[in-house]
Amino acid sequence: MARILAATALVLVPILSFSQEVTNPNVPQIRVSTRLVQVGVTVHDKNGPVAGLTKDDFTVYDRGKPQTISLFNVVSSSSPAPPAEPLPQNTFSDLPKYNPAGPGSITIVLLDNLNTLYGSAPAIFEDTPYWTEDHALANAKVHLLEFLRKVDKLNRVAIYGLSDTLHVLCDFTGDRSQLLSVVENYDARSRTNREIVEPGATHLPQQAKGLIAPPIDAASMELAGNANAARAMATLAALKAIADHVANIPGRKNLVWLTANLPFSSEAMAAILSPAQVAAYPVDGRGLLPRSAMMGSGGMDAAQPGLPAEIDDAIDGPARSEQPSGIDTMQRLAELTGGRAFANGNDLTGAIRQAFDDAAVLYSLGFYIDAHSADGKFHELKVVVNRGGVTVHFPKGYFALKDAPSTDKEIRSNWVTALRSPIESSAIPLEANIDRASEPAPNSLRIRGVIDMHGLRMTDNGKLQQGAVEVTIIEQDASGKVLSQSINRLKLNITPEKYSAVLAAGVRFEKHLQPKADTTTLRILVEDLSSARVGSLIVPLSRVK
Repeated sequence: MARILAATALVLVPILSFSQEVTNPNVPQIRVSTRLVQVGVTVHDKNGPVAGLTKDDFTVYDRGKPQTISLFNVVSSSSPAPPAEPLPQNTFSDLPKYNPAGPGSITIVLLDNLNTLYGSAPAIFEDTPYWTEDHALANAKVHLLEFLRKVDKLNRVAIYGLSDTLHVLCDFTGDRSQLLSVVENYDARSRTNREIVEPGATHLPQQAKGLIAPPIDAASMELAGNANAARAMATLAALKAIADHVANIPGRKNLVWLTANLPFSSEAMAAILSPAQVAAYPVDGRGLLPRSAMMGSGGMDAAQPGLPAEIDDAIDGPARSEQPSGIDTMQRLAELTGGRAFANGNDLTGAIRQAFDDAAVLYSLGFYIDAHSADGKFHELKVVVNRGGVTVHFPKGYFALKDAPSTDKEIRSNWVTALRSPIESSAIPLEANIDRASEPAPNSLRIRGVIDMHGLRMTDNGKLQQGAVEVTIIEQDASGKVLSQSINRLKLNITPEKYSAVLAAGVRFEKHLQPKADTTTLRILVEDLSSARVGSLIVPLSRVK
């Protein structure tokens, strides 16, 4: 979708900001903001999560050196969620503190139709796949329902679905009946065909022993590569939307990911989740994976009529990997983000329960690093608790990357992800007041917005703090089709004398808009062109009085 620059009535109010080093979007393991490293930690003993620990009970090591813990926070599921702060009529914000369902400790459940496969039976002339993967999400759904029916208490839970894109099934709530209804009615059929993304070797009847694989194998592998690349892009975009949505919720968040086949980079996924302090808990819906029922007792294919016996010695395709795809990725992703992976076991209800239990008591530890430590290298982390008999889970490290201007590709990709996301992004705090007006034309809307400068990356040229943001206002109809869009770039050139003013008031903009007849929703996107971070608001016009 092309971004079209249009002339609008968007006006920058000349209020200024200050230089600040913020999260680089490519940092894989830990959120680094203003040279602050935040580490989400869970502690367990034989009785479950350990509560009551203080800052003095923890020691954090960065590359073997103990760090001073400057920030310490504890969130418990037994503590009530803070009450939502009221906003004036027709005023909207992407910050969770204004959400009536704003969470205390939170858990996100992702039902993954995209990365669970169907079609384990072989196609004609194809090797029999080693692993049976059909109905993985349907299996996981049954266990999720069992958990929800039996759990004693739920804190705030959000449930999303992933097919070709991310879908909001239920945003944060503690209402068990609502969660059960959402899951019970969810279509758990897989969207990805095993034959396409994990093809087996093809053996034509005339193929003789020792010959190279037929050209059809090359074509199927190319198709698999393209299909898996598209699947990876959709998955990463969904994770980015989730991470941005919860970016301004303090402390650690747990993502219970009911999935299966993840042939992607765990480092790339951790790079998205960890800056928002999201710990991944992948649960493999395939359970204890059997070999295909069509395999013989010796691991050989059952007879396939018309094919010569020597085909058993041919080169295997992806369908015959030594272990099911994705298990190594799940384990590494959990390690990098400080969560836990559950694979190759049938007690999925217990796995889901353990993932939820980890949200019972969450510790967040923060320490600052100096400019010399931002060396672009991987920093291994270790967290020690001065209690015996406990198990500690935490992210294993972070890349202390230097701030660098975002590439055009990053700016474009993050903007498109925010536009397509069904949930708002709080990566840049944004507030807007939208009023109906008769000027400058009948049936107009007056949009007055404020951008919190704490979310922007500024540079110091010796005299001014400089930066740039793009503000996009989009009209959509009921189907989500874009009816119009306008983009304005706001250049920020800020004197030190106005430092305090910008902290108090932010950067303000104003636009008058006469919505089209079919417009049902406004989207307001604010993107920092230096960091490529995006804040977004989604405002149904029905909420504008």
